[in-house]
Amino acid sequence: MATKKVQTTTTQDLSIFNKEVSPSLLAQAIYVYQENSHVGVSKVKTRGEINLTKHKVYKQKGTGNARHGAKSAPIFVGGGVVFGPRGLDLKPKSLNKKMKIKALLGALSLYHKEDRLSILDTASIKDSSTKSALKSLGADKLSLVHFQEDPKTLKAISNLDNITLLSANRLNVYKVVQSPKLVLTPSAYTHLIARLKSVLTAKSK
Repeated sequence: MATKKVQTTTTQDLSIFNKEVSPSLLAQAIYVYQENSHVGVSKVKTRGEINLTKHKVYKQKGTGNARHGAKSAPIFVGGGVVFGPRGLDLKPKSLNKKMKIKALLGALSLYHKEDRLSILDTASIKDSSTKSALKSLGADKLSLVHFQEDPKTLKAISNLDNITLLSANRLNVYKVVQSPKLVLTPSAYTHLIARLKSVLTAKSK
């Protein structure tokens, strides 16, 4: 049984998302967001923190084996770890504002090129009902980008298991690439155009 497509609107022009961005910038932006999404609290013990005997494994000479010290040495299983994480919060990585905007525009342009970006016809969601939202959005897994929508409408959409809600004012390249498909509401489209205005209007050199 074929899945229903998203009921889209042609009022807004998606062809504005047509900027090619360096793949290295996209990769850098994704890396920065990934690194900042978790705290650096991982920690391993050094040989000085291992609770093992400090005596030599065996005598220095006469065994025919290599010389070894305590069992806490990194060479032994259960010994300390050299140059491992120390449980310290590292300085957050960052991108400047222009790089963030260009990376986001590049990701949206890539999704538009691959036909994975569309604009929802919000008028098709009648009476803010979940049944109407399912009919409008279909059963495919996707992310809906919204901005200042009717809370009742968002509540109806949030009841759908296949939909992930994303706020347009907090949208970034990492959230975009995590989504198999991206659907914008008309107000989210308007907000994103305003956010990306500095790059959209820039003349290519």
